[in-house]
Formats: sequence, C-alpha cells, structure tokens
Amino acid sequence: MQSIELSGLLVQPIADRVRGWTQTGKLDEDDLERALSTEARAIVDHSIALTDWAPLRDVEGLIGLAAEQIGGETGLVEWADEIVGDWLMETSIDTLMTGAREIVDGPGYVVSQASELILRESRWRYDGGRNGFSVRLCGLAGASPALKALLGSTLARLAAVADAREIDVRFDGIDGDELVVFGELERGDSTLAESRLHRAALIP
Repeated sequence: MQSIELSGLLVQPIADRVRGWTQTGKLDEDDLERALSTEARAIVDHSIALTDWAPLRDVEGLIGLAAEQIGGETGLVEWADEIVGDWLMETSIDTLMTGAREIVDGPGYVVSQASELILRESRWRYDGGRNGFSVRLCGLAGASPALKALLGSTLARLAAVADAREIDVRFDGIDGDELVVFGELERGDSTLAESRLHRAALIP
C-alpha cells in the first residue's frame, strides 16, 4: 500500500500556526517534544517548500497539536477559510481556479486537481456534471479524522470559491477509508459550456 504523503501546501500552514503558538507561549518545548518527530520539528523551525512532501507520521503530530489548540475537528473546519484565502495567492491554485471558472463542472474539477497538489499520488473517483459533483478520495484509511477534516474542509472551500453560482459544498467520511467532497447547485443556473478537455482531465 502506498504510504500517504502531503505537500507543503497543506503542511506549511499547520507548521506556521504551531510556530506562532510556540512564540506566544501557548505551546512550549515539552509540547513539541511530546507530539512531534524530529522531521516535523524541523518543518516548524525551518519550513517546507509548497511542492515538497512530508510523510503522514510527521504531519499527524502537527495536526494533533493544532487540533488541541484550535478546538478539535470543528476548529479545523473553521480554519479552512483562512488557509484557502492564502492559497488563492499561490500561482498553482490561481491557475487552477482560473481554468475551473470556464467550465460548468469547475468545482469538481478543482477538488480532483487540488487533491493532486496536496496528496502525493492522489487517487480519486469523480462523478457529476452540470448541477452537482462528488469526488471520492481513496487510500486515506491511515489518516486521522482531524487531518481528514482539515483536508475535506479546505477542498470544499476551494470548490465553493471556484463557482460564481450558489453551490452547497460539503464533505463526509472522516471516520472511514475514503473522504468524499460533494456539492450541488442551490439554483438551476447552468450557463457555462461543457468542456471535453475537462472531461479528459477528470479521468484519474
């Protein structure tokens, strides 16, 4: 089974928050020593490039500390808005969002393609079209509910931002083997054209 690795795109915001809590005294050296591997501690101290990868065992230490400080899974979900706001200034995400806004099922496209920027060798299944979508991310059985909550909420937020229409985007499966991000138009506004290029991109 392929081990889970996550990119700096998701890992760095967590490490930045942990560093900030340490600097303000909310966390101390004992907290870091208890929760973090040597590699995770290095990320906190020195950062990780957005395109580099960190193994799950290191990321789980960071997300565990964040969950303790921010209010568990509910707090992590609320934090997604801030993370996605910063992502929108990154070139890779900006390019992805620009392309998505030109196609009718752009929100599903964003989820599938953004997952590949976040999860190394991401495996996903797509279903949907003009009025709704579902993207099922596979192979996440080893990830904690907290990590899946943050991943699901950030992807859902990206999908919602990708479409000017009113779309209800949610996620499910934080206690299962797969994480599902899904959405449905709240009104029947289907004004964008189908894209065969997009259809090709949605074949994993």
